[in-house]
Amino acid sequence: MESIEKIRKLLDRFYLGETTLEEEKMLQDYFASASVPEELMPDRDLLRTIEQDSQNLIVPDGLNKKILDVIDQQERKVIRTRRISMFTLSGLAAGLLVVIALYTGYFSKEQAARLTSHQMTDTYEDPQDAYEEARRVLAFVSAKLNTGTSELVHVKQVSKTASDPLKSLSKINKGSKELSLLGQLQHVEEFER
Repeated sequence: MESIEKIRKLLDRFYLGETTLEEEKMLQDYFASASVPEELMPDRDLLRTIEQDSQNLIVPDGLNKKILDVIDQQERKVIRTRRISMFTLSGLAAGLLVVIALYTGYFSKEQAARLTSHQMTDTYEDPQDAYEEARRVLAFVSAKLNTGTSELVHVKQVSKTASDPLKSLSKINKGSKELSLLGQLQHVEEFER
């Protein structure tokens, strides 16, 4: 008979998916015996349910390959998204450098000296005209900025598409939790009898 501590360690490894077939066989043999502690009854019921279902279970050919392909595809999408981000950031940095270079080239030291020697004056006499012109220019800049950022919608779509297959993995997790609850329910029904 196996020690309870060894069985608990095997159960922990089983739930993490780290047991070998021999270790799973040891668990099944242990739980097939009549002397199982009360605290391990839900685990016994779960293993019995899994054993019964595994006899009727038909695993499609290539299931492992399909699962691994989906995982690889998700990893590639994450890398592609990072690459898009790097391209976007490098493009923004290059654009900023061009603007700085044009600004510093346009305003050479001579022009800067000439500008500072003159007094700045208002270009509009009426403040309402100045307000309207400023509003028109800001609306123009806003429209151009919105046009530039509209391409970022594609990045959001890539991110959303990357999360869709992961939702199906959460369904598997939900199913395993339901199996565990079913095992506990069977334990309660046996206890009530």
